[in-house]
Amino acid sequence: MSNHKSVLYAFIIFALVIGAMPLSAQSNIDSPYSRYGYGTLDSHAIGASRSMGGVGYALQSGKQINIKNPASYAAIDTLTFLCDFGVSLQIDHMKEGSLKETRTNWSFEYFAMQFPMARWLAATLGVVPYSTVGYDYTGSITNGTTRQTGEGSINQAFAGLGVYLFKGFTLGVNVNYLFGDITNSSTSISTIDATNATVFDNIIDVSDYRIEIGAQYTVRFNKKNRLTFGAVYTPGKNLLGKGYISGGNYNTSSGSVTYFQNDTINLKNEYSLPASYGGGISYTYDERLAIEADFTFQPWSKAKFENSTSYFNNSFQAAFGAEYLPQTYSNNFFQSVRYRAGVNVGRAYPRVQSKTGENSLWETAITLGAGIPMKRNKSIINISFGYTNRRTAPTRLVSENEFKISLGLTFNEMWFYKSRLH
Repeated sequence: MSNHKSVLYAFIIFALVIGAMPLSAQSNIDSPYSRYGYGTLDSHAIGASRSMGGVGYALQSGKQINIKNPASYAAIDTLTFLCDFGVSLQIDHMKEGSLKETRTNWSFEYFAMQFPMARWLAATLGVVPYSTVGYDYTGSITNGTTRQTGEGSINQAFAGLGVYLFKGFTLGVNVNYLFGDITNSSTSISTIDATNATVFDNIIDVSDYRIEIGAQYTVRFNKKNRLTFGAVYTPGKNLLGKGYISGGNYNTSSGSVTYFQNDTINLKNEYSLPASYGGGISYTYDERLAIEADFTFQPWSKAKFENSTSYFNNSFQAAFGAEYLPQTYSNNFFQSVRYRAGVNVGRAYPRVQSKTGENSLWETAITLGAGIPMKRNKSIINISFGYTNRRTAPTRLVSENEFKISLGLTFNEMWFYKSRLH
């Protein structure tokens, strides 16, 4: 085995160890809107997709892993092994009236590897977040104050296959394992008797499987021009796991808690996830220009949470992204960089309550980035800069502006090449 492959093996082990760290971490976001439902959902955009507005249903490349559509796995070269991981720095600026707050977090975001199993078959393994919760704020109640906190995440480990069925058509499937826990807590302290407080904890501990099915069809007009159509479907299902609900009286002097409620429930009867429908179309020219448009719809209004279907709105998102490579082969640095940009807009699933009634949560995101080739191989450093604005309507509540810098590394190695020289 060559030295660079030994280094890559060591990198994979290192990435797996580091990747396991956030799975047990308390939280890697600070958003007041993550208190609703299962928290802030991840886009599952990795590598190039992350700086292209999160598109991916029709994205097809043998040099980048695209987990948004498992049908894309079949595009990998039969001699290639791909390994991808990413980290990010996130700055959240929140404003409500004259009140302002800024918080900073970092996170290890994803890990994935992809390899061919036959000329017509490829496999992908990895782990990404499904949702994340992180918030901490206080408010006023009659004769007292209340503090609301939340932390935790649901993670998604996956194994997928992509198969080339016939000319232009690929089909894929991901088997996902959802695991992790989310804790929402509420502490109320009376101004009349500050030594006693009432504490409620609601913990969701998830352990469940889920599948997603994808398809892509490519029409080649000539050697340089092609059009790809992509679609992904994820069935809805009842969520498996346990729920723990507790309530107690907390003595602020002694630190002791006397519980008056301590219940355990099965999530299957009271919690569920909706189906997801996604479709996209992309145009590729000479493997140097790629333009894609995607649309996603999820009927969250049918999903149960705490045995109720009144917590969520149907969510939808439209995304547009592009990538441009000036020259396929060039010794000029700027001519060999892949330049990327994207935008997405849509309505998130939480139904936000206020004194004036129900509100929808709207999101708008803009991304810019680049894929920088490593000098002596086909590996790529992916850099992405993203801005996301979250706001409610019709009543304007907390306005959240998120700035994110993401750094990813895609190792592209020829593991399956057999040299004729001995």
